[in-house]
Amino acid sequence: MNRKVHAGILGIVFLSVAFLTGCGSSSSPTPPPAETVAATSGTPQSALLSGAFIAPLVATVTQGGSPVSGATVTFTAPASGASGTFANATATDTETTNASGVATSTVFTANATAGGYTVTASVSGVTTPASFSLTNAAANFSFYLNGTELINGGPNYYALAGAMSLDALGNVLAGEQDYNDAFGLTSPQPAGDTITGGTLTVDPTTGQGTLTLLTNNTALGVSGTETLGVQFVNAKHALVSQFDGSATSSGSMDAQTLPSTLSGSYAFTLSGVDTNSNSIVFGGLFSISGTTLQNGVADVDDAGTVILNSAFSGTVSAPDSFGRGTITNTILATAVNYYIVGPEVIRIIDVDTTDSAVGSAFGQGSGTFSNTSLGSSVFGVESNSYGTLYAAAGQFTVPASGTFSGVGDDDEQGLVVNSSPISGTYTIGSNGYGSLSITNAGLQSVSTLGIYMTDPALNLNDPNNTTSGLGGGLVADLDVNLNGTGVLIPQTDTSTASFTGNYAFGAQDYFCYICEFDYVGQGSVTSGAFAGTGLLNDVIDLFGAGPGDYTGVTFSGTPLADPINVGRYTLSSANTPSNPFVITVGTAAPIEFNVAIYQASGGQLLWIDEDDFSLSLGSLQSQGSLAGIPAIKRHMGKTKTKRK
Repeated sequence: MNRKVHAGILGIVFLSVAFLTGCGSSSSPTPPPAETVAATSGTPQSALLSGAFIAPLVATVTQGGSPVSGATVTFTAPASGASGTFANATATDTETTNASGVATSTVFTANATAGGYTVTASVSGVTTPASFSLTNAAANFSFYLNGTELINGGPNYYALAGAMSLDALGNVLAGEQDYNDAFGLTSPQPAGDTITGGTLTVDPTTGQGTLTLLTNNTALGVSGTETLGVQFVNAKHALVSQFDGSATSSGSMDAQTLPSTLSGSYAFTLSGVDTNSNSIVFGGLFSISGTTLQNGVADVDDAGTVILNSAFSGTVSAPDSFGRGTITNTILATAVNYYIVGPEVIRIIDVDTTDSAVGSAFGQGSGTFSNTSLGSSVFGVESNSYGTLYAAAGQFTVPASGTFSGVGDDDEQGLVVNSSPISGTYTIGSNGYGSLSITNAGLQSVSTLGIYMTDPALNLNDPNNTTSGLGGGLVADLDVNLNGTGVLIPQTDTSTASFTGNYAFGAQDYFCYICEFDYVGQGSVTSGAFAGTGLLNDVIDLFGAGPGDYTGVTFSGTPLADPINVGRYTLSSANTPSNPFVITVGTAAPIEFNVAIYQASGGQLLWIDEDDFSLSLGSLQSQGSLAGIPAIKRHMGKTKTKRK
């Protein structure tokens, strides 16, 4: 064969082989990217036990970064333990993605088991599901009150403090409390009483209702069941009063935020009775470091025997799951229990069997103070149900460091001064320990006050409110003729235009020695006129409708602005025209009261009843959002009375 022809044939063969070899080694077509599913909203979040989660669970399905529409997404919650159900009442919900690749679950509701868990969102063919971190939690509230009991051979002074857990439906799940009348009825220590159940029922429009607490102490309330009248200021704060005919009292209830331990410096006051059933008050400071209570300094007024600036120390136990712990010390009492509201707020109750007192301790923040820490302020102070009964309130400015001047009202068992000029001196130490002296006798026997400054970021009346009414201090009246406790609030807004809108209100009123009525309510100030409806406990029958607990009580009046003392208002039959504060209970005739109001701001005001037959101190607090109250929502009925 011709050599050239042979070479050509071989070249063709080689090219053919190369071509065939190249085709055989080429890669297969690239497969499409895998689908993925991700949790894009609704995690992490928590809900109250038996309550709906606020946000739905949202999953997004993509392929190569592009949304996948029409994909089937299955949301699955745990079959047992802490979990919940979707709108179909099962633990599984199937949804289809929209054009954006998004699938949104129906409403998911927590079950009655507390704890954290994971809900998954899965797609067929996708190996890794999306995960949503959810938590079922109870709502914990701390409460405290003091007043006059009828049980145990009363009337006697008594104090009550405790904490309990609620689910979203208003069921009381569990709790603890301490009760003490220093007259043989003291919750057994160290355990206290167990709260085994109960119900919170609230009108969703007004925030008004009742709380029943079932306890294992059959000596309390009605065979162990206590009922409190409740008026919510906002979803985390309420004014409360005993409302079951066994006693009448005033106090508050606040949502708890429990730290693992307490620490820092605190100011405190307590009021109660000593071993001889004489009125006693305490005021002062202490700090907590670990289990050590240190740097304690206290003022004591025991039925007119006054001891100032006494040093004390002690120990503090760790809180339990309800924020309850113990304090041992060398001056207040042998046995004191506390209940935490938050890291800087605790309620304190003396649980000795022969003396009783209750009060609060508030954090001091940085703990650095001086005379400049005290500025224009509104103050209120009141006795408890034992001893010399009185109430005083007022306002002042600080024209120069160490001096003040202002106006006040005082009712000492029917001896009344109103719109009285007050002036004097004050001093505040670097640790917040101070005193204020009214040197012109403007408030009768009220002349010597201990002042204990608190964190300027705290609202003393509403501990969970961090945006308004902040700062001030606690007050203890240290006079030899009377004693009591109260608050000092910075006065930041005296405009009459700010005194408007919806308010929660309450007061503790004394009309004879250990004769008491208490009320909580809700109303509005519109065009200068006040009108409200509330709950009132009149176990001694001042109002003539029979002793009992009353709903649907009406409160009305038109506060008249004081033209001379801006920030002060009056409701009085002595005004022209007459404008008394009127309370109508049941079918009984209305009773008129003379009342003075002091405005710290449009959100916080103190009012004082100054009649020769009745005296009281209370507050008006601007209402915030009532959404999320863990309660049975039920509009209050029109029943006027609940006889005992």
